[in-house]
Amino acid sequence: MPAVVILRVKDPGPHSGELLRVLESELGVRAIPQTAGYVPVAMDNLDPSAAYDAIKQVLDQADPEWGRHLELRA
Repeated sequence: MPAVVILRVKDPGPHSGELLRVLESELGVRAIPQTAGYVPVAMDNLDPSAAYDAIKQVLDQADPEWGRHLELRA
């Protein structure tokens, strides 16, 4: 069963979209906002804590202030 990490778009704008595209590119996943701005990200090859850490690492590298645009949920 894949690990699923949930993001929530806090600020729907171009920067949030860019951060999601970086996740897609760096991790080879799909990060498409769903209802109410929630973004499920499934990672087949990692356990839940490793998937959370991988997403956080990519976001930290892309923009140290990514938390203004996205919320990372386990």
